[in-house]
Amino acid sequence: MKMKLNYTGDVVKTVTTFTLLIIAVSFLCTDVAAEEDQKPLYLFRSTRVSALGNAYEAIADDIYAIHYNPAGLTNIGKTVFQLMAVRGRFTSDVVEEASTMPDFFNETIVPLTDSNNPLMDPTLSAQREALVTRAEEILKRRIGLGLDLPAFGLVLPMANKKLALGISFIPMTQTNTSFRIVERGLPWPDPVMEMFDNQVIYRAAFQGSLTTAVSYNHDLNASFLKSVKIGAGLRLIRRSIFTDEDNPFMIADVLNPDEFKKNYFNLGDEGFSSYARENLETSTGYSVDLGSLLTPMDGLNLGITFRNLMSGLSDQSFPANLTIAVAAKPFSLLDINNSLLDLTLAASWDDPNGDDNLGDFALDQYTDHIHLGAEVRLLPGQLVEVALRAGNNQGFPTVGTGIRILKLLNLDVAWYGDLEADWLIGSMEVSF
Repeated sequence: MKMKLNYTGDVVKTVTTFTLLIIAVSFLCTDVAAEEDQKPLYLFRSTRVSALGNAYEAIADDIYAIHYNPAGLTNIGKTVFQLMAVRGRFTSDVVEEASTMPDFFNETIVPLTDSNNPLMDPTLSAQREALVTRAEEILKRRIGLGLDLPAFGLVLPMANKKLALGISFIPMTQTNTSFRIVERGLPWPDPVMEMFDNQVIYRAAFQGSLTTAVSYNHDLNASFLKSVKIGAGLRLIRRSIFTDEDNPFMIADVLNPDEFKKNYFNLGDEGFSSYARENLETSTGYSVDLGSLLTPMDGLNLGITFRNLMSGLSDQSFPANLTIAVAAKPFSLLDINNSLLDLTLAASWDDPNGDDNLGDFALDQYTDHIHLGAEVRLLPGQLVEVALRAGNNQGFPTVGTGIRILKLLNLDVAWYGDLEADWLIGSMEVSF
């Protein structure tokens, strides 16, 4: 049964509302580097490590070693509890879309909604085309904005600091939402009418993890090797997917809100919780990481990690990843005592190309595998400590800074480039 369209401003207002809805939902959900059905989302990335270009496996000196190289937990040497109060990030496309939205609204939306016949008025042809073009562009762009829920981590040294146990819980902090329009139906001469027959397919993935890791340090004090650290981590994962692939709706369906809600988003008498249980495809899984740190001399570390060495998530698995890394502290290497400044240089090579967009966005260049980072800490270990960071992640520059206040509060920001987009990341953490 065909729907009779009323060629009034209400039609374009509805289409406009739908367009803005896509923008809003895209802004509220983080479009991260994963193919929703083929590969699980990446598990975690800290703001500090992002600023260092992900060259961290041989540094591994804070609680996030749990996620990057579990062997580094014994580097901490003390009991640490850390609460990540908030972590937000958004892509550069968000900034561009937000900056041009006022002009788009005034030049395109206002004339269409003010017209009595917006679909047929020949003077509004440019505005109608601009509306459709903007909607299609938004669906193609990397628009991501996320606000992560609080997460905590705990590290416990044991056996005279030769052994360390770590645990990290990240409750459902990662989302991946995408929209795509599938063209169907007969061609229409008007671009707005052409869009009405198209189907909209959305997919949202939510993921959380509980990670435990153990690390052991063995001091050799040999001339060629001072110490060896080994570590292992087990990650339990829960993932849910919400999609309309089996029953996609057409854009024209939103012109009748009551029928649209009834056919596609009918919560029923039991409310949203029952609706979510029936429509979310939930799976659980695991992954196992192994890591090692070799210290030939003070100020020099060599790291090797095997991430996702074993894994499973329903009938899928995480891509196994090998990373070889090196980190150096020049002042320690030169036996220079400097209480005002601490410098760390790091580099790593991984195969395949890390956990950034394995496949779709790979440039098939050698730089896909390389990570470089440098960190300068001013007044290390003092009541107020400032860090300056820079790096290169797979050929894309990264930069960031952080401040640690009273050895308790950490505030970090980073500009991070990867194979998908440029991201601005900020976080606030409390550790004691």
